[in-house]
Parts: sequence; structure tokens; C-alpha cells
Amino acid sequence: MNIEPAEGNPDRRARQIYDRFLMRASRDDEFHDWAEYRTALTDFIRKSTPAGGSLLILGAGKCNDLDLGRLADHCGRITLSDYRPELAEEAWRRYGLSPSERLDFAESDYVGITDEAYVEYTRLLLEVMQRLEEGAGDSLQEAAGPQLRALLDGMERIYRDNETYAVRLGEKDYDNAVVCGVHSQLNNSFRGLFQYAQKDAEDRRGKLRFAEELNAAVFAASREHTGHLVRRFNEAVFAAVRQGVVYGYEKSILYTPKGELSPVIATVDGARQAEEAIADVPAEYAMNCLWPLSRRRGIRFEMSICYLPVNG
Repeated sequence: MNIEPAEGNPDRRARQIYDRFLMRASRDDEFHDWAEYRTALTDFIRKSTPAGGSLLILGAGKCNDLDLGRLADHCGRITLSDYRPELAEEAWRRYGLSPSERLDFAESDYVGITDEAYVEYTRLLLEVMQRLEEGAGDSLQEAAGPQLRALLDGMERIYRDNETYAVRLGEKDYDNAVVCGVHSQLNNSFRGLFQYAQKDAEDRRGKLRFAEELNAAVFAASREHTGHLVRRFNEAVFAAVRQGVVYGYEKSILYTPKGELSPVIATVDGARQAEEAIADVPAEYAMNCLWPLSRRRGIRFEMSICYLPVNG
């Protein structure tokens, strides 16, 4: 795909970068690499939820982390929830299943920020990056101060317009739900788009000046709103179930050659709020397990998984 220079058509370039970001997908090697984690999480769901009940799987994707075949044997009805129905179709095929009355899909948006808002953010981000590529100055503020302020103001406006969004998780209610590794992604799109825009800029002109400082500014502006998005999402999840929620979040990251534990990194900041949100809720079952997010990059997460009964 040929992308026009920013000075030629910045709106089109912003749309193309956003479309690339939307089309990102889990890699096929994840299904192989996550086999042990998939078994552990599937076993936990089967142990903690009664047989024959209905199950809502949030952020389902291709179900690389869940064995749909074993869950279909355990559950009376399964609903996959995600914003991309084509990924659910891949998941059904992978496990030799077909959509039916007891195996269905519910398209859901857990955040509610519009495509147009993300494209506008990307356009403003590209204006900052263009100034960093071409302008003078010995700091981010000196090189692109007015453009940076417009970007941060634009982000705040997007969040403000989103405050009253109501999360809807399909038209049915469910006995139980699974939400594992989802909270960390709720407010990660602005930083994800930053990475795509940065790569585009560097592919065209080389290393981007003050990239770390710009990334930190974007993260700080988005982080203020993560807690609200997590709370709103949790309220919708727990309102949709009758019995309980299999609830999982990234607790620590193992990334060094010796495998030392470190707290979760900024890219999964929503996991911190996920943990805080249930600090006073008693769990009926709990376990820790390892999720090998990327063997190529040597990143593994220590996941905290628990079953939280509703009104338990």
C-alpha cells in the first residue's frame, strides 16, 4: 500500500494508518505457543462454572487462549463477544464448530470511541510528527509545542465526548462470563496508533526525534481515563451474568533472560485497574498461570485468574 506524504494528504494518510491498526490480528503461532496456557484456562473455566450453563466470552478474538471444543462440551450455550465478527468465524472453524442456537456471536464495542475520533487523533499525531521531522528545537515543546497541545486537547475532547457511552454486551443474559486479558486493551488504542504512526514516519524518513517524549505524553494523557473505562466495562460485565465471572488480568511480566518478575508495564496499564476493581471481592476459585504472550520477544505474563460469584 502506497501512502502519500503527510504534506500531500494528511487526512488520507491518517485513515490508512488507522485501517492498518484495525486489521491487526493475532498470529497463527499464538495458537501453538499458548497451548499450555489454553489448557490451564479452559480447565479453570470448566472447574469453576456449572455444566450446562450459558457462557459469554469477552474479547474472544480467534480463541487462541480457550479450547472452544472442550467448552462446547461443557456449556449449554456459548456466545463469543468481540468487535470483529470475522475473527469469531475463524475461531469456529479452528475448532470444527459452526454457529447455531447454542454457539453464537455478539458484536460489541467495550469502549465506544468512534472510528472518526481515532482518525482525527491520528491526523493530529501526524502533525506533531511532521514538525518533529522537519522543525528545529532542542525539545519536544520547542519543536512542536502548538501541535502537541492540539493533540492533547483533541484527546481530552474525545474522552469527554465518550463519558456517557453505554457498554452493551448483546441482547441476552448469561449464567457466566469470561474476561481474561481484556482490561489491558480497553484504553490502549491511542498508544497502539502511536506505534503505527511512528513506524510509518521512520520508514519514510528515519529515526523520529523526541519519540520517547511524545509517547510518554500520549500515555500520560490517556492514563487518566483508564480507571473510568475499566469501571464502566466491569459494570456491564457483571450486569450481564446471573452466576459469576471468570476474571483474569496481567499481574507481572517476565521478560529478562533470567526470568525475573517485574510489575506490569505501561502497555497493559488497565490490568492495574482490573486488580484494584476487585480488591474487596471474595473469589471462589483462584490460580496464577503463565501466558507466553510473545515467544519471539521473550515476553510472558503472570496471569491472575479467579472466579467471582455475583452477590457472592
